[in-house]
Amino acid sequence: MNVKLVVIHNSTHKNFMQSRKQRNLWTQSVLTLVLLLPGILPVPTAPAQVPPTGRLLYDKLAKTQRDYQAAMATGDSEQVAQACYDMGKRYGAFGEYVTAENWYVRSLRIREPHGPSEVIGKTYLRLSENWMRQKQYQSAMRCARLGMSNVRIVNSKHGIMSAYIVLAGVHQMGWKVNRENPGSISGASLDSSLYYFGQAERLALKLNKPLDIGLVYYCKGEALMLKGSRQALPYLKKSYAIQQSLKQAYGIMNLSIELAECYLSLKQPAKAKVWLDQAAIVRDTTRHGEYWQNSLLEETYAKLYQQTGNWQQAFAHREKYHDYQLASLNADREGAMSRIATQYESEKKEIALKAQQKHLDTQKRLTLLATLLALLFGVACVLLFLLFRKYRRISEYNARLVKEQNHRAKNNLQSITNLLGLQSNRLTDPAARKAVEESLMRVEAMALVHRRLYDSDHLAEVDLMQFIPELVEGVLRSYSLGDIQPLYSLSPIWLRADVAINLGLLLNELVTNACKYALPHHPAPVLEIGCQEEKGRILLWFSDNGPGFTPTVAGNSFGMKLIDIITKKLNGKGKFETEKGCHFTLSFDVKPSFVLQ
Repeated sequence: MNVKLVVIHNSTHKNFMQSRKQRNLWTQSVLTLVLLLPGILPVPTAPAQVPPTGRLLYDKLAKTQRDYQAAMATGDSEQVAQACYDMGKRYGAFGEYVTAENWYVRSLRIREPHGPSEVIGKTYLRLSENWMRQKQYQSAMRCARLGMSNVRIVNSKHGIMSAYIVLAGVHQMGWKVNRENPGSISGASLDSSLYYFGQAERLALKLNKPLDIGLVYYCKGEALMLKGSRQALPYLKKSYAIQQSLKQAYGIMNLSIELAECYLSLKQPAKAKVWLDQAAIVRDTTRHGEYWQNSLLEETYAKLYQQTGNWQQAFAHREKYHDYQLASLNADREGAMSRIATQYESEKKEIALKAQQKHLDTQKRLTLLATLLALLFGVACVLLFLLFRKYRRISEYNARLVKEQNHRAKNNLQSITNLLGLQSNRLTDPAARKAVEESLMRVEAMALVHRRLYDSDHLAEVDLMQFIPELVEGVLRSYSLGDIQPLYSLSPIWLRADVAINLGLLLNELVTNACKYALPHHPAPVLEIGCQEEKGRILLWFSDNGPGFTPTVAGNSFGMKLIDIITKKLNGKGKFETEKGCHFTLSFDVKPSFVLQ
């Protein structure tokens, strides 16, 4: 999700912003509501250089988690409700919208029994923002109206102005969805969005706070850009004038780039360059701007020089743009690694303490047992029975530990999936995005094994009758081919987790290949998958009715190389047949001897 805030210097929200051509304008307008709600974000008067965005986000999440634990320890319901609200903001910043929603709902359940309030309205507006990011119009509208109801009851003018901005954003989102899929949402219109922005403008002028007025002008200008850049120019210029008077470097840079974009769309590159040079001067003199803003400036410069035919300068600025994008991705990666490392160290210490305590308890009991055995044989029999019960508990405890290990492995793979998804959204190169998305499906294939282990009673084995259909149908859904019904011929086979992971990766590549080259282009697509056990060997076969392929060409692809590597790792025998579609068979021992690579 790509967003842009104008005035407030808050890297939690700025992390979502990427290139100009990828942004969703309705989301920009909605997220600005947080600037209007009192006490949420600070307004710096002297901007400073911001630390890496990704690490800052994870540091903020860790601090908020500590605040939540401290609030729970106090037992103060208001502190707990506020901590839940803050946790929702942090997870929303990561794009984990379902988790964010759960935290917001917990905050509401604590506060709503005490009656309407401005902070409840603020929470509903946050929930509306969450739903808009997921393009869920009805849910977003319901939460926006609940937020408006609360702030109206307590007569908060500032809160009403914020609610108007959210309602405008909901209509703008619905209008954009309708433009992509006509008739999918009823009641949403761009005129309604502009009406609510007009109401917000009226309240902002009445409250007479320059920061709010400039922000509303910016939001309305962004909405008017959907009708035409010329209509947006007056509002963007008024917002720029306010930022200039307040000496807000961040806002000045944003508005300068925005105005340059408008003039470029009007084919007036000379005027666009004046605004871009102004943004560059502010950046260089104030040492302001971070990854996303600097990359946006460089990308707009590249567009300018492309429009004027100066390809050498356009290429130079495009190179700088990619450098900033790469630096941003590295910062996110370092932040994620920092969070995982901190979590790992914390869990390792916790497990070590539990193991040490368990060891001490075991020693005490064994000492007592030895003493009692010397006194009386009958008492020893009783103690032996107690010892049996103790070891049974230890066995159950170890089983729980293995289950917890599978759960944590599943969660860690989910974290990697989220990180790959975040990086995929930042990529503009189609080939790079495709490569990341294919890697994402491979990670999900591995995560599926650990999910099956966690959900079943078998701690280290996977049921192929459940695993294979779930894997195949997940890949089909990811390529929007969920209406295809594969033909399965599966026997009840349980495989070790390490074997199932390799088998899942191989099957993922076969189905992905079919989704890309066979199924979409056939009027009656057919996909057949079977897995049987015969005389101590597993036989897997895969077939589609696509056009097939030339083995010498397909063999050069990464997917085919991966299939060959996995086949050798399983010490199996694989064979492709390309007549009348793609057909693949694989056989290997039930307990294969793995080949060291």
